[in-house]
Amino acid sequence: MFHHALGLTEGMREFASRLRAAGHEVYTPDLYDGDTHSHIDEGVAHAERIGHERIIAAGLEAASEHLDATVAIGFSLGAMPAQALVQTQDRFVGCVLMGSVVPPAALGSHWRREVPVEIHLADPDEWWEQDELDALCAEAPHHEVFRYEGAMHLFPDRSVRDYDADAADRFEDRVLAFLARVAPAE
Repeated sequence: MFHHALGLTEGMREFASRLRAAGHEVYTPDLYDGDTHSHIDEGVAHAERIGHERIIAAGLEAASEHLDATVAIGFSLGAMPAQALVQTQDRFVGCVLMGSVVPPAALGSHWRREVPVEIHLADPDEWWEQDELDALCAEAPHHEVFRYEGAMHLFPDRSVRDYDADAADRFEDRVLAFLARVAPAE
């Protein structure tokens, strides 16, 4: 599970803990080496200093340490490494993207058509583009798009101001149902 531009916040850690409590093994690599940010523009600036290529590489490196991982979850900025893993590594059988999508070609490969993807988007939200969503959906025949009207960009993260309890609960229920289908807890 890859965090958003604010870093591996307490809210991201709590979400991972709830997935673990439901019986799933969840890894939360810290793409920022411990840095967290209070404002999204600060987090985005930090990500730009690191470079998107390095963020994707950190995701691939983390996956090489956790060979039993089979589903990638990416929150906003974390969509890049999540998608890169699913597009390039056969062991990944599902993907959840929250708050962002990347056209598959922008990551240098195509979507693996057999892999289902759930896409969760605040609506409206300036952090995703319809043409990018369309590009991914065109390559991913097993996609579902959920829009959360009136929610803010990082609505599932309980530790940030964007948090929306109702939308976050719906998101979490949908993610758990998706995981139960593609990678049932043992």
